[in-house]
Amino acid sequence: MVGYTKLCGPILNFKSQTIYSWILLSVLGIIWGSSFLAIKIALISFQPLQVSSLRIIIGFLTLITFLVLLRKGTLYRAKNQNYWITCLGVALFSNAIPFTLLAIAQEHLSSVFVGLCMATIPLVILFLTHLITTNEQISVQKILGILLGVCGTALLILSKEGMLQNSLSSNNNIFVWLCILAPFCYGSGAIIIRKSQPINYIEFSTHSLLIASLICLPFLILLGEFPLDANYQSIIATLYLGIFPTGIATIILVSLIKTEGAIFISLVNFKVPIWSTIFGIFILREVLPNNFSVSFILILSGVLICQIKTKK
Repeated sequence: MVGYTKLCGPILNFKSQTIYSWILLSVLGIIWGSSFLAIKIALISFQPLQVSSLRIIIGFLTLITFLVLLRKGTLYRAKNQNYWITCLGVALFSNAIPFTLLAIAQEHLSSVFVGLCMATIPLVILFLTHLITTNEQISVQKILGILLGVCGTALLILSKEGMLQNSLSSNNNIFVWLCILAPFCYGSGAIIIRKSQPINYIEFSTHSLLIASLICLPFLILLGEFPLDANYQSIIATLYLGIFPTGIATIILVSLIKTEGAIFISLVNFKVPIWSTIFGIFILREVLPNNFSVSFILILSGVLICQIKTKK
């Protein structure tokens, strides 16, 4: 491994993105890729707002457990105003709004389709990064890599016969637009985290989900009518959504954005469509896109090109 690292060091940017970061990025891709499967199963018994609210509240309870057991911070420590404004921004744009948009969309669209829409997040982050920040420059190389990834994802969308066309030509238009709007929320959340001051990752993630829980709780109460005969699979799926794609994934997300940058974390969205497609096919029996292999190669090539270290 030492020899391999020395050999690849001049080519791949291992100095800034460690193997540990790549492992976390891969784990995050699997967790988030599986979330669309879990949402689809949770919607069997629960309404979209119930699914999004419950996953946030369960995610908060998961993180506060980590906070107590690991003694990595406190829920009550006094913070400055900017800190809480940042938490509010993340609660809205990384949790409450996109979770609700995707849950509503998945009542009418396949998990494969919704998962594939997340591949547009890197383009959103690139645009916002260039527009707002000065410490993350967009190179031609990164644009090329991301475009390759987007092309691979576009092949996946277009290869499933009639999937995109049927969605756009039917009454499902609004739900497709919800899928397109969600990446803009995630991209905004990533930029907010990147521009924040140095933070305790677990503490910050817990505070953000606390605020998101407080935002969602009134809607959860107003909806009422929890199904007493809820499918056990829906209950397990909702618990999974809260513990893994929301709670644990939030810690990984915040730590990677702060250490590696918003553009690096955006690469996870090339892995998410692959995993959402795999889970959708083998568990939900959704149709495999024809050009899956070509798309897979394009997506991985895009990730690699984005991380090639150029000589100055």
